[in-house]
Amino acid sequence: MSSQKRVKKAEFMKKIYDRVSKHSQVVLVNLMNVGSNQVQNIRKGLAAKNSELVIGKNTLIRKAIKMRSNPLNENMEDYAYFSQYGQPIEQLQTLYEQIKGKIGLIFSDEPVFELKPVIESNRVKTPAKVGVVAPINVTIPPGPSGLDPSQISFFHALHISTKIQKGQIEILKEVKVCEVGKAVGNSEAVLLKKLNIKPFLYGMELVSVYDDGSILSTDVMSMTPEDVCEKFKSGVNNLIGMSLNLGFPNELSIPHMIINSFKNLAAMSLSTNYKLAALESMKASKPAAAQKKVQEKAAVKEEPKKEEKVEEEEEVDVGGLFGDF
Repeated sequence: MSSQKRVKKAEFMKKIYDRVSKHSQVVLVNLMNVGSNQVQNIRKGLAAKNSELVIGKNTLIRKAIKMRSNPLNENMEDYAYFSQYGQPIEQLQTLYEQIKGKIGLIFSDEPVFELKPVIESNRVKTPAKVGVVAPINVTIPPGPSGLDPSQISFFHALHISTKIQKGQIEILKEVKVCEVGKAVGNSEAVLLKKLNIKPFLYGMELVSVYDDGSILSTDVMSMTPEDVCEKFKSGVNNLIGMSLNLGFPNELSIPHMIINSFKNLAAMSLSTNYKLAALESMKASKPAAAQKKVQEKAAVKEEPKKEEKVEEEEEVDVGGLFGDF
């Protein structure tokens, strides 16, 4: 190995060692079928949120993480540099196990739900390549193909119903070319290329999140504060319902128990003509409020209407102007 490559590897390991020491949160993203231009655009977007995307060989990343999660050897190279970061972080072992496949690491202290739109927004349409597993079903609708009649034998070989119409090949029936979860074959890839169809939409995707020793799934890490509040409310309602059914008093169920008990007492009071002080006061307050509304309506009706003054037209003497008839 040349000295230049050795230096580059050592610098990259120091970078990973530094980042995992400073950040308790690491977002793992899938880079499969992601182009270099997409990576650069996403990297710029993350930089605006004080986040950093790091991509490198998994062997070097794992080696740096393993070093940070275990005690250092005093005789190792660059011991003085690595020892300045303090005691080993043992929980990084859970991150070590996640470093596999074509992935990138995003070091950030920002909430993941704020980073997700930046990560997953940059998607590009790409052609179907041989051997690639189809992420979606791909069908070709019936209609003109734009291909000249000399290529009709290719369609016949794939058992696709066609006819010649206005100097081009026309597909008669809808054709299912690719099936989700299955690898794209050579014939399917050639056909889609001839028709200039780019069926797949690829971009960077979230895989998981390392959070101070825990690995969070995509469902959990994408939750917003509003989602957390809704789930909390749902849990509280379930707890109230369970407590009421069991007759178990607690801070959540006691107010409902008091209201339900009062309703029962009120129903019993009305059915037995037994006067209940609280109920009688409620009865007394209702007529008073109703009477007040009646008085307000009556006052509105009794307001005298303002009479409009009609100005009488003055008679003008025009005698003799048109002569006597």
